[in-house]
Amino acid sequence: MNFYKLLILFVSSLIIVSGCKEKGDIIAKVGKDAITTDVVYEKLKSAPHVYQTYINSESGKKQFIDLLIREQLILQSAKQVAINKREEYKKSLNDFKQEQKRQLKDYEESLMIEMYLKEVQENFIFAKEEEIDEYYNEHKQEFDSPIAVTAKHILVSTKEEAEVALNRIKKGEKFEKVVQEMSTDTVSAKQGGLIGPFRKGELVKEFEDVVFNLKKGEVSDIVETPFGFHIITKVSEEKLQPISKDIAKVEIKSIVERNKFEKWFEDTKNKIDVSIDYSKLDKIKSTGDIADTDTVNNAQ
Repeated sequence: MNFYKLLILFVSSLIIVSGCKEKGDIIAKVGKDAITTDVVYEKLKSAPHVYQTYINSESGKKQFIDLLIREQLILQSAKQVAINKREEYKKSLNDFKQEQKRQLKDYEESLMIEMYLKEVQENFIFAKEEEIDEYYNEHKQEFDSPIAVTAKHILVSTKEEAEVALNRIKKGEKFEKVVQEMSTDTVSAKQGGLIGPFRKGELVKEFEDVVFNLKKGEVSDIVETPFGFHIITKVSEEKLQPISKDIAKVEIKSIVERNKFEKWFEDTKNKIDVSIDYSKLDKIKSTGDIADTDTVNNAQ
């Protein structure tokens, strides 16, 4: 075990010894600050799993305690030259506190969402067997003779932008060119707006209702979905092998639960005052490169 590798690994992550209550037997002292057996134990627990065997050996514990002593020596020396009084230190500490507050708030909200969604799933969303059977019987043709469609689309945030995109296409501009210059679905835009192949029930209903009724090469009017405004063109469609009821049930369960969630969401949204002003989108500062997301294909 390389001692300095261990030193670098732990110094940045250890809790300051002087900030801990002195519990357990005192195993070392650095000036007036004590390092106790309980403090050492708590710090050992936070060590990466790969090092656990070594640091729990006698020699490993000795080396670890030496590390804590060195940390304390550095800390106390830093206090003597008043590092904690410097503006750079105060600013960094304040930034850290603000980030911790933000992370705590994010965690509190995500925990509430997670716990509540479990209740929503159990009480409102869960697909019953009879609902799955009902969906299968109503859409039996789609499973007996399934069709997969491939399409291209342009996704924009406002109806006004969609009108501009549609007019450009009607005037003869290539669909792919308008996609690259206007679509906010950056993943499909790299392929000229291409999405699919997909079957019914895999995308949002508003999108599917239009694309499955288009002829090959036909361009749609403006289509509004929960993700924005689309211009769609059908590229191709293919007949697939029949899907048995047993296999279909897994897929149907997901579809039914998604539809029930969307209804629950809309009902909830109607109970709460929601307003959106997309004209202010350009006032949001850029965060740089963000991982692309396939908006429509992930809407399942």
